[in-house]
Amino acid sequence: MEDNKINAIILAAGKSSRFAPFTYEKPKGLFRVKGEILIERQIEQLREAGVEEIIVVVGYMKEKFFYLEQKYPGLHLIVNNEFGKKGNLYTVYIARKYLDNTFICCADHYFIENPFIYDNPENRSWRACVYETGKFREFAVTVSDAGVIMDTSIGGFDSLAQVGCAYMNSSFSSRFRSYMEAEINDFGVSSMFWEEFYGRHIHQLTFYCREFKAGQILEFESVDDLRAFDSEFLLNVDSEIIENITRTLHCTPNDISNIAVINAGLTNVSFGFDVGSTRYVYRHPGGTAGNLINRQAELFAQFAARDIGIDKSVIDMTLEGWKISYFVHNARNCDFENSEAQLIRGMEMLHQLHAVEVPESANVKIFDDVAEAKKLMEIASATKGHLAREFKPLIDKIDLLYPAIKADAKRLGYGLVLCHNDTYEPNYLYDDKGEMFLIDWEYAGMNYAVNDIGCILCRYDWTDDQIARYLRYYVGHELTNDERRFYYGFIPISAFYWFGWGLYKGSVGDDDSFFFLPAYRNLVRFIDSALESYGLSINNN
Repeated sequence: MEDNKINAIILAAGKSSRFAPFTYEKPKGLFRVKGEILIERQIEQLREAGVEEIIVVVGYMKEKFFYLEQKYPGLHLIVNNEFGKKGNLYTVYIARKYLDNTFICCADHYFIENPFIYDNPENRSWRACVYETGKFREFAVTVSDAGVIMDTSIGGFDSLAQVGCAYMNSSFSSRFRSYMEAEINDFGVSSMFWEEFYGRHIHQLTFYCREFKAGQILEFESVDDLRAFDSEFLLNVDSEIIENITRTLHCTPNDISNIAVINAGLTNVSFGFDVGSTRYVYRHPGGTAGNLINRQAELFAQFAARDIGIDKSVIDMTLEGWKISYFVHNARNCDFENSEAQLIRGMEMLHQLHAVEVPESANVKIFDDVAEAKKLMEIASATKGHLAREFKPLIDKIDLLYPAIKADAKRLGYGLVLCHNDTYEPNYLYDDKGEMFLIDWEYAGMNYAVNDIGCILCRYDWTDDQIARYLRYYVGHELTNDERRFYYGFIPISAFYWFGWGLYKGSVGDDDSFFFLPAYRNLVRFIDSALESYGLSINNN
């Protein structure tokens, strides 16, 4: 690079989870604020300052930034595929070869005035700072009489804080790059913010404080923060989520308030919001839901549950997977161990569900525990090794038991019925009026009714007496010998599915849940006795 010729690195890899739900659809840097795309406004300001070489490091929803190379000649994209595991220091590290006389920027910042047009005859490295009143979360700084940053710490109170962009001259960049290359693989370093790493070497890296007036650099910490600056943000956000809400609830975007993320899981992400005095929940389908969820079956079951009164919360849902529901106020999980009334109602709900007529035209998928579990295990094997070989003894036993179970169901007159297939206490809620709801219908499908009690029994380390209690309340009497063989025989079938589910969840880096180990234990605990009850064993097959 020519002497003192300046380039820029824009960090655009992060997810900005505090801006859910809108970051479910696009990265924060692509939000339209006051009529301008955030990152485009910053690129234009850089170009106005004469910066021709602009490096943008992308990660989350990277493809949505690809158009920038065509729109802005001289702009170059770099991909950071570790954005979900590492901090923004690693994003700088990815672009380290471009560090010279370099502006370091974040794609989602908004500068009221162009900070890149600045008289710097001595080519000093500087860090933008703003005096923050009260408590703040940014990196606080202490500045010498000469204007040099002497110390920095995470968070502060009534002091200068690092915000917005920075400028590293070639000498600073060279040292910063050397420190990164020497330490990036040290424990915890790649997860740092770049400001945090700078703080480790603050005595070798001289940043001058370039102070800006309050309100000149906007970082938008939340949706409400952004809306306070741009009252028409929701009108211009170009969001299908907002369109779905306004169409369903017959409201305008500006009627929506108090947006707050509730859950961000593997199959779905959800947030609460208000329209008027009513609070709602919007569920947005997760990116990997296709491996677990059949939306056709869920859609039918969800509306059936509403119609029979076991989940009155749902308002609307589509095959695409989004759903709007009423928020259940003061919702708490049922406690079947200590509330007989809740257990009785919980079992009644299952019987109501199992009595629903399902026409062929509804195209509700058969939920086969064994086939589904094997599918998930096969997917998980990509990262967990050859699971079919590792657990072959158990799989062989399941393959021997399951046909006997199905033959017994036919003999006893048990056909396939509409099932929830994910029944356990966390999916049973009650509100401040005591009304119960059976929620989360993603796994619904046609199955043997016994699976809905099996799902409860296989996911806890319960005693024989506890298991017998649940079965007694579900069946309504002491089990006959036929019923006992069938119901207890199905526990390892249900457990096998949730064991496979846990393997899959772990393989994609998600929480495999508290019941992963109990499911395995109950699979082992009941499989041999189930085989014996049907006169089967691996040896005399």
